[in-house]
Amino acid sequence: MEYIEKLFYIAQDYWFLTMIVGLFSTFIESFLPVLPLVGIVTANAAILGLWVGLIISWIGSGLGTIAVFLIVSKFNNNKIFNRLRNDKTDKAINWIEKQGFRLLFIAYSCPFIPGCLVTLASAFCKRTSKSFIPAMLSGKFVMFLVVSYVASDIKGFITNPLKIAVFVLLVFLSWKIGSKVNVSLEKNNNSNNKIKDSKLYE
Repeated sequence: MEYIEKLFYIAQDYWFLTMIVGLFSTFIESFLPVLPLVGIVTANAAILGLWVGLIISWIGSGLGTIAVFLIVSKFNNNKIFNRLRNDKTDKAINWIEKQGFRLLFIAYSCPFIPGCLVTLASAFCKRTSKSFIPAMLSGKFVMFLVVSYVASDIKGFITNPLKIAVFVLLVFLSWKIGSKVNVSLEKNNNSNNKIKDSKLYE
């Protein structure tokens, strides 16, 4: 996070450079999920304003996620990419194969669900670009809009109890949705295991 703050500080007097830094930061986060996406989106909105910051973050993150999805989809049989698969990824794959637009939209609009996991699972289960990209972009837009709205006017937001209440409610609902998705993943995985076990004894 420190290097991002330094880059933004240096670029404050250079509008175009600031946009490039903001775009690159959200793009590279798709490949390095350890970077704080919400923090980057917040910085973009605080420096560039609500709409410019929102669009820059959305384009950068969207392009990065599409790039990861296409790369993994192309080489998902490669040994290197197979190492990315684990229990969590397999659970997500099993569920995504049965769900459609709604699941992907919710997953990308909820900050409590790891977007990288959803991207990898979508690629591994060979979801088509036509079904993946619209849902992903729509979900990210909703999440980024909320984050950018708060970040673009932090002082006004803090002094307005109603805005704080709405934000807390959105965070709570987002957390509840994320929790339900995780529970559904567990249930789906358990049901699949039971089916496999029953077939073994047939």
